[in-house]
Amino acid sequence: MVTILWSLCDFVAIAIATLCGWLWLVERQDRASLMLCVLGVATVGIGHIELAMMHSETTAEFGEWVRWYHVPNFFGLVALALFTNYYLGTGRVWLMWAFICARSVVLVVNFLVDPNFNLARLDSLRHMSFLGEQISAVGVAVPRAHWQMFAIASLFVVMAYLIDAVVRRWRKGDPDSRRRALTVLIGVILPLSCAMVYAQLAIFGLVHAPLSNLLWFLGVLMVSAYELGRDAIVKRSARLELIELREQLAQAERVSVLGQLASALAHELIQPMTATKANVDAARMELDSEEPDLEELRAILDDVDRDGSRAVEIITRMRRFSQRRAIDMQPLAVEDLVQDVLALVRSEATNKSAVLALVMQPELPSVLGDRVHLCQVLLNLLVNSIHAVESQPVDERGIVVEARAGEAKDEVELAVRDSGHGIPDNIANQLFTPFFTTKSNGMGMGLALSRTIVEAHGGRLWTDRMPQQDGAIFRFTLKRA
Repeated sequence: MVTILWSLCDFVAIAIATLCGWLWLVERQDRASLMLCVLGVATVGIGHIELAMMHSETTAEFGEWVRWYHVPNFFGLVALALFTNYYLGTGRVWLMWAFICARSVVLVVNFLVDPNFNLARLDSLRHMSFLGEQISAVGVAVPRAHWQMFAIASLFVVMAYLIDAVVRRWRKGDPDSRRRALTVLIGVILPLSCAMVYAQLAIFGLVHAPLSNLLWFLGVLMVSAYELGRDAIVKRSARLELIELREQLAQAERVSVLGQLASALAHELIQPMTATKANVDAARMELDSEEPDLEELRAILDDVDRDGSRAVEIITRMRRFSQRRAIDMQPLAVEDLVQDVLALVRSEATNKSAVLALVMQPELPSVLGDRVHLCQVLLNLLVNSIHAVESQPVDERGIVVEARAGEAKDEVELAVRDSGHGIPDNIANQLFTPFFTTKSNGMGMGLALSRTIVEAHGGRLWTDRMPQQDGAIFRFTLKRA
């Protein structure tokens, strides 16, 4: 029964360690999960060595297993202290490091003395029945009393650190702080206190029972993992809600940009529609003649088809751009991406007498990204540049879009350079702050959203510091497909 129960505990500890390790891999900043993973692995080691101690047949074998017993106990206790530090974010850190240093001394001394740190001499084993199975426990032995006092003192240090951390977190007063403080109090401090008392009673022979910390450590692991898993679920829900809000905000920003381009886009649509009406009138006149010219009618129909296709293309591009959607990563040709955006802003640039130029490095590789979201980034930058050059003399309203291989081998860099009034030094650090804008009718979200989108694609968005008279330049990088 002992073997089955301890093996089952090891299985549970492995499962929890795997789960916590996965949580840490998903979010590397979640160091509390990493510490629980370490605690889970240490608990498995504790269970394995305790079984070996209980099945030992000689004092030498038992003493050697007690020596190795210190290794998982050391990592388990250190993981508990660090878990509390990361989970609560409170407590006197010097107490924690004092405990870690003291336990390091215990571990080193343990391998320098014989048979181990706890016992100066082990004369015999006590064979007893435990949970229906014959096991071995400490019989006649001489403890290292002075070293044991040192070990007990180190445990009092960690208890002081844990209690201090719990009290400090509790005093913050908010429900989450108090729940976390109770978790550490019930899930860590109380089991550890029981483990401390029981271990010393067993070592000094006051309790005739096997030397074991497994159930205490497993209890700590299960309670802490439950709370951490609960936190992970809450954080994931909040993250999903934030993503949803960002998608809604991005769509609102796209619609806002299209609103700014409304007159220019309307002009783009009027041209093919006007041409279509003129062609239809010409076709009617030709049909009313005594001998209609079929070749002329075919040419007119070709013009109508071409103008209709152009209008459909404009409307489709606007509709695709304004649709709400999550990021869908696909290989994209950089030139096609840039041309899509230039087609949207060309009329607006013409209305503002701004000259658009494209400088593209030959044979650029495809990038990995979402067409609509990346178009939004480039469109935001171009619309900002058009507004920036609007106040300049007509012959100085230039905007250049550049695309080239990035400095890193796996990146492509795009840049939008304008000859506008530049970026004043006093606002340069606020450009990417949400809701910061210099426009009277702006939302203040264009650049902030653009940076979020680029970073979601694994790239960077920044502005180069330039003298104001030289205009402004914004750059962003994208990963190669």
